[in-house]
Amino acid sequence: MIRFGAAALLLTCSANQLLAAPNNGDVQLDRIAFGTVYTGATVEASFMVFEAGTEANIKLDVTAPKFVKVLNKSTHYQQFGKGNDSVCGSVEIAIDTTSARELSGEVTVTLGKTTAKVPVSAVVKPRRPGLSRVLLVESPFTRYSTHDGTAFKVWTDLVNDSPLDVSYLLVSPGGKPLLRDLDLAKFDCVFLSSLGLFALTPKDIERVRAYAEGGGRVVAAANYFFNNSVRHANAVLTGYGLELQAKEAGPHGRNDVTLEESSIDPELVKVGVKSLHFFRASPVVVTDRKTGRILVQAEGVGQPGDGFVAVGKAGHGEVIAIGESLWWWWISEKQAKGTDNAKLLRWLLRPRRGA
Repeated sequence: MIRFGAAALLLTCSANQLLAAPNNGDVQLDRIAFGTVYTGATVEASFMVFEAGTEANIKLDVTAPKFVKVLNKSTHYQQFGKGNDSVCGSVEIAIDTTSARELSGEVTVTLGKTTAKVPVSAVVKPRRPGLSRVLLVESPFTRYSTHDGTAFKVWTDLVNDSPLDVSYLLVSPGGKPLLRDLDLAKFDCVFLSSLGLFALTPKDIERVRAYAEGGGRVVAAANYFFNNSVRHANAVLTGYGLELQAKEAGPHGRNDVTLEESSIDPELVKVGVKSLHFFRASPVVVTDRKTGRILVQAEGVGQPGDGFVAVGKAGHGEVIAIGESLWWWWISEKQAKGTDNAKLLRWLLRPRRGA
């Protein structure tokens, strides 16, 4: 098992699903539906195909429609319990967003003797004034997120109904700067989560902090469940009055809570965030009341005055900490349980002028 894969597989198990041994031809993600994106956005995703066996160096062929660019392909061996050996063929892709149009097609993958097809779709719209540009580091559409490509529907509906122009970056650890040569000043919000936090280089952290201090909004989503994401988030948050805690409510505590208006900042209540649900969330401590404040109070873990969501001033901008690492699952209908998690996320991803 490759080390990066071992860490990333926590994502798959996160949605309360124990990773089962795959069958020949199984695909994870089984479909990639980006929904609405805008011209010029960076839109990346990955998936993997499985074939039984232990020989990682088998042939992997990929055929994609013209609007899909294959960024990388590779194979590795994975063991899913004793006697359940699989070869995983991983494929990383990007879609062409140079012009407005509807995109739909299938990527065909042949791994050894196994062939699978993965539907890929997006609606590319013209960029227009008033959109809030968001950089997601990392893309939720990845091979380690879930096998079910419909799990992102709440997120894609949110983007379609909101003035959010989202770019999706894949994470490929290896010491290279994760943020590449992107001009962060062009974005209204930089959102860091899970493997994106893991892969930040010292140079990336320096750039993200400079972006926040220059007037940007940085959101970091991390919790104790996703090992070490809290430590990496705190490297971004330090000095801005916030500190995530590497803890969660114990198995006999309240790790599954629904919070009502009394636990939510009045500014959020005014925009319709009236109830929220958290599962295995980690608390945020405000270390400096002059620069940081709680937006959503913690319950069942931490000390009085801690929060599950908090904001801190960073120069001319701000940083926000969320005690949930798997944000796309946190806002899903199954996990939100009829609360306003998605509405809160929408507010967090937009600058103050548009909140």
